[in-house]
Amino acid sequence: MLTINISELLLTILSFFVLMFLLNKLLFKPVISFRAQRQKRVEGCHEQERQAEEKLAETRRELDERRALSLKEAENILVQGRTQAQAEADRTTRQAHAEAESTMRRAEEEARSLREAGGKAIEEKRRQLAQSLADRLCR
Repeated sequence: MLTINISELLLTILSFFVLMFLLNKLLFKPVISFRAQRQKRVEGCHEQERQAEEKLAETRRELDERRALSLKEAENILVQGRTQAQAEADRTTRQAHAEAESTMRRAEEEARSLREAGGKAIEEKRRQLAQSLADRLCR
């Protein structure tokens, strides 16, 4: 038969509670505390990672905005350059046309004066020849 010894039962119960107290004090609480600290460090790392990603995204947005502004400025400078180049080309073309007209007028005047001078010289030569012919015929 099975008998229950009260003193052994009380000693076993007391030993169990002492063992539970010691395990709780020496093992469970330090392990739980260690896990809690570790969890806080992991969460802190995740928070730092999240902040770093946000900062990276913000920096990328800022760089994209700067790039867009730079592209707009470059486009404006290019448009201004093209406008100035076109204006310079137009001015140069007008100046060349004016110079060409001036040169043409001078050439026409020179041609006219040469024609007149040539006509006078021919007329004088013809008169001299006519005079000379008339002198020969009269002799």
